[in-house]
Amino acid sequence: MRFASTAARLATVSAALLSLSAPALASSPFAGKTGPLSFAVDSGKTQFKFLSDAPMEKVPGTADGVTGEIKVADAADPAGTTAKITVPVAKMKTGNDMRDKHMQGPEWLNAGANPTITFEINKFEVGKVDGNRASGKAIGKFTMNGKSVDKALAVDIAYAADKNAIKITTKFKVSFKDHAVKGKGDIIGTKVSPEVEVDCTLYAAAK
Repeated sequence: MRFASTAARLATVSAALLSLSAPALASSPFAGKTGPLSFAVDSGKTQFKFLSDAPMEKVPGTADGVTGEIKVADAADPAGTTAKITVPVAKMKTGNDMRDKHMQGPEWLNAGANPTITFEINKFEVGKVDGNRASGKAIGKFTMNGKSVDKALAVDIAYAADKNAIKITTKFKVSFKDHAVKGKGDIIGTKVSPEVEVDCTLYAAAK
């Protein structure tokens, strides 16, 4: 019994010593920064791509004019990060003017009544941090066609300290059904996929 007790104490002491000698894991990509940070999306550099991959037709598209603001409550702990990203429906293009007109019409994204697609982030779950890069989940509400759903997006963040700017990349899917987009006839499922794949790279500079 004494041997077991002594071994247990030694194990506890060893674990404590190891924890003291081990380097602390970073919890933020904003190394050396503290306090609030605010970034504005660079519309000119930001890339927003989408893809409808249906059995009868594959349609890629892009959107210009993406705007938004990202607020980091405390650079030392990015969990309190909030943001609002806005995509103007009228600037979503597929390379075919007639198809774009239909996409923006009342049976689809209804740009007249709902001119923007938005993602409002109210929380960021920090995952792996490696130097000035971090992965995690941006959690909030995604709104399209006037209908909002809760969404958690896997994102990667890279921070350029010399420019005080960030790059955020993410890929996700958007369901037409979730946003009450009915389309026309039986097009959804044949010529338009029920879910659209989105690939976005946001560039934002400090305000």
